[in-house]
Amino acid sequence: MEKLRIGVIGTGMIGSLHAGIYAANPRCDLVGVYDLDAERAADVAGRTGTERFDAMEALLDPAVVDAIAIATPETHRAAPALLAADRGIPMLLEKPLGRSLSQVDDLVGKLTAKKAYAAVNFILHADPRYASMAKLVAEGGIGRTVSFYARRRGSNLGLEHYAKWTDLLSSTLIHDIEMVLAVNGTSVERVFSEAVVRACEGLDSHDAIVATVRFADGAVAIFETSWVQPPLQPEPLEPAFHVIGDGGSVIIEGSSQGMKVLTAQRYTHPDMTHWPALPGGTGGALKASLDMFVDNLLAERPPLVGLKAARAAEAVVQAMKTSIATGMPVNVEPDGAP
Repeated sequence: MEKLRIGVIGTGMIGSLHAGIYAANPRCDLVGVYDLDAERAADVAGRTGTERFDAMEALLDPAVVDAIAIATPETHRAAPALLAADRGIPMLLEKPLGRSLSQVDDLVGKLTAKKAYAAVNFILHADPRYASMAKLVAEGGIGRTVSFYARRRGSNLGLEHYAKWTDLLSSTLIHDIEMVLAVNGTSVERVFSEAVVRACEGLDSHDAIVATVRFADGAVAIFETSWVQPPLQPEPLEPAFHVIGDGGSVIIEGSSQGMKVLTAQRYTHPDMTHWPALPGGTGGALKASLDMFVDNLLAERPPLVGLKAARAAEAVVQAMKTSIATGMPVNVEPDGAP
């Protein structure tokens, strides 16, 4: 196979970026998109020069596509994923995989039983800084890991747009949780979390969270996340990732990669890392991650991040939520179950 026929299910913000990236990839043929919101799907189809499908089942046809990207909200992710697996269609799933660990386990169990090719889109692995850091740590470049600090702060635009159907941990911090787990490489033993709930009162989410994690090898991690800053904060998404070893350290800060812009209207640090709008289309880690999905499929290589790693991150998210609800540390079993 020289060119991958691919479709996109879900044409919200992230799904529309998926469609644009596949349409621009010379190794892809974007054959169509589907969304419950037909008008939105038609708009994305028009902008990417592809077809809007009236039914999900029609797009999920091995005679039509070689692969599918599922970028729906997590509340609508299982049905297309299971149908794709039943029909032998490889898939790229956006995270999280469900609204609870039981839902995640059900989906992961069924996809595993069906031997589905399922990649999960944790884009930090496609960010050169994080990939280089992970390689350096794996090679022993900073000795044994001792501690981690991971931060991901967004503005209240995230709260306004996403808190009604997802939550801060599952939508935002899960990226850093999965990366810390991947870099440390040992199982989580204990989790303790505290949260602030003000604007999210009445919603199944939190304004801000601070959590600690202890690993089986004795290393510890601190996580911090929030979506309370004003939308005019200079950097729309302010991440950090620090790894301290007994022989050195790696420090990653920000998503602007040093770019600062001053105009008559505003001072900004534009996001040049995650999915920047470049003259040639969407770039950054999202594009690199989707391109890797295509390349891995065409070369018959395993996913960059698979179901097992995704499930491990979801288990830590669940442990953090349980700790917030009970006010107590949560012990995590070796299989990742709180």
